[in-house]
Amino acid sequence: MTRLTILALDGCLASTVFGLAELVRMANQIGKQVGSYGDHPIEVVVASLDGGAVQAEDGSALMVEASLSQGRTHDVLVVPGCMTHTLDVTVALTDRKHEIDALKRWYANGGVIAAHCSSIFLLAEAGLLDGRKATATWWAQAQMKDAYPKIEIMSDDTLTDSERLICAAGPFSHLDLGLHLIEKMASRSLASLVAKFAMIERSPPSQAAFRTMELTRHAPPLAKRFESLVLKSLPVPPAISEVARQLGLTTRTLQRRLLEAMGKTPQSYMNEIRMGVAKSLIETSAVDVGHLMAATGFSDESAFRRQFKQASGMTPKQYRERYGVSR
Repeated sequence: MTRLTILALDGCLASTVFGLAELVRMANQIGKQVGSYGDHPIEVVVASLDGGAVQAEDGSALMVEASLSQGRTHDVLVVPGCMTHTLDVTVALTDRKHEIDALKRWYANGGVIAAHCSSIFLLAEAGLLDGRKATATWWAQAQMKDAYPKIEIMSDDTLTDSERLICAAGPFSHLDLGLHLIEKMASRSLASLVAKFAMIERSPPSQAAFRTMELTRHAPPLAKRFESLVLKSLPVPPAISEVARQLGLTTRTLQRRLLEAMGKTPQSYMNEIRMGVAKSLIETSAVDVGHLMAATGFSDESAFRRQFKQASGMTPKQYRERYGVSR
């Protein structure tokens, strides 16, 4: 029997702990009923570091079934997000030494670790992601880039799986992560059956659709000033040289500093800001593509559609159907 341990930590969202456990147990039940998947059920255990109750994010006591074992080769440990009171995740790492040590031991013993949302930072702090590809929730990526420069951050990926380390972006990514683990530990066909039975829509392959300027609080000061100047200028997009002048920089210096701070060129960042305006308009009004183009300074419809698809992973029509006021 394959074992999956869910590690409940202080500050976790109780719904993600028990939701994941219930999803995997549902997979066992469905596998047994359809006959061909029930021979090797997944053993699910909800544990804490010492076997005692933990305090969930809402202050309630979350009871567990066991203390965390040392782990065995191929055993899977899932670490739900547990630092939910602040968008500055790195601050919340200061009192997590015991958790970090436990993750190091589990990995050293040959186990698999799957972390989602803020708990990915525990893997990073443990040094397990150094030199590897990983993802993080879009609003935490700047923090991860600053604090852990050795990690190759896959900024658009919602999930990465490499060398026994799985990262899932988003506070409520536990369902998509659960389906991925069912596929990995049982079969793809069983994961598909579970998704259909539970009516779970798999997450889009890109985080682009979820990015919004309103929640980008950890952006470097230069990026915030750049954004402010671009928004002030719209619907006429400013020349990069003019933005640089207003920032007291040369165009070349602006290019270098934005690349260092955000991994983006001034033009690509400006287009991201313009597409943020377009997405916001779709979410809050029924304007057509022509109005979106006018508001963001595009005269060529094909160029606008190309930029929108790049920024959101969808066409304007698809984005409206999913997030617009008419949905």
